[in-house]
Amino acid sequence: MTATLLFDLDDTLLQNSMSSFLPVYLGGLSDHLGPFKLDFDIQRAVLEGTQYMIRNMDPAITLEESFDTYFYPRLGVEKKDLQKDINHFYQNIFPEFAYITKPIAAAQSLIAKLAKNDLNLVIATNPLFPLPAVLYRLNWADLGADPQRFSLITSYEQFHFAKPNPAYYAEILAHLGWPEGPIAMIGNDWELDILPAEIIGLPTFFLGKPPEGDLSSRHRLSSQGGWNELNNWIDERISEKDTFDLNVSKPAITAILSATAAYLDSLRRQFEAINFWNTRPEPDEWSLVEIISHIADVDAEVNLPRIKILENQVFPFFAAIETDHWAQERNYIENDACQQMEKFIANRKILINEFSSLSEEEMAKPIQHAIFGPTSVLEIFKFIAHHDRIHITQISKIIASLRPKESENQIE
Repeated sequence: MTATLLFDLDDTLLQNSMSSFLPVYLGGLSDHLGPFKLDFDIQRAVLEGTQYMIRNMDPAITLEESFDTYFYPRLGVEKKDLQKDINHFYQNIFPEFAYITKPIAAAQSLIAKLAKNDLNLVIATNPLFPLPAVLYRLNWADLGADPQRFSLITSYEQFHFAKPNPAYYAEILAHLGWPEGPIAMIGNDWELDILPAEIIGLPTFFLGKPPEGDLSSRHRLSSQGGWNELNNWIDERISEKDTFDLNVSKPAITAILSATAAYLDSLRRQFEAINFWNTRPEPDEWSLVEIISHIADVDAEVNLPRIKILENQVFPFFAAIETDHWAQERNYIENDACQQMEKFIANRKILINEFSSLSEEEMAKPIQHAIFGPTSVLEIFKFIAHHDRIHITQISKIIASLRPKESENQIE
């Protein structure tokens, strides 16, 4: 099994204090756009737009879209009128800010060592910047900077959630197809890097000394310290066979439910034009559109009705519902994949809202399930989250197997 290591960037792999960096960055952007005589202070608009990104909970809206919705109307200008100049800023002025930062020798050595192994290395920086700004900071960190050595680099164009939302970490793992091997998060910020990753069940390493207080709620494999301790800890994680174990809690389950919808939204945007949605990798396996149609109908016809049963019955009983045969009966393979993803996302947003709004009394109701017997609300939603992860893994593997064939066909 391949280990997956998530690394924060600023002040973890790159010495870059945001208290020093942000004034220079915002001042440079403000000066560059000054000739436009905009309606509002640019620096304030960026900071307030950033708060919009941090607060975004909609899995159908990227962080970039969330930012744009506030930023450009506040300035009294359309995005298209500034886009060329903003691109110029990131291409020609942003690189000059390297002097504020400094590579970290211990980080360079660690990444160089890890890059030689079969690992998923993720740059889990708070995705509040466009990708070019993230890549420049990676280059400043001097990590032997071929971005291809990283399985994923998070940025605001693709991601829907930001730190400290636990759904940000779940969204990363969804993009990786919910890898089966050990997974861990490394960072230097207790509130942004450590606590939200711990909420969903990830072991973490805190670069530094944790705040005083009870640390018993942390993952049993979590640790802290300096670079020597981190190197040893990573060696232990890589050699062990621990797999991800979801925390059975309302915030953790909500994060998984949200991440599934966000991943499908990214899939819809990235692969809208592909022609293999209806291609079965093997004759007896489901195609992508059949999987997506399946999870869309399960939410619509199983999960959402069960919420109503939970709200309306004193002693809820959940009947067993066989859904796999729907694929053939309903001829899923002829469905439009993008329409099914939109259907899933719309229903999933309702499901998340319904789950989030359940009262403590409703959460505490004992449930009788036709197959599992006596169970709880959290256990039922744990099953839903597990069902999500199974099918996201399935989707990821199918895309990986079919994309080379797609490329070959295009070349021919």
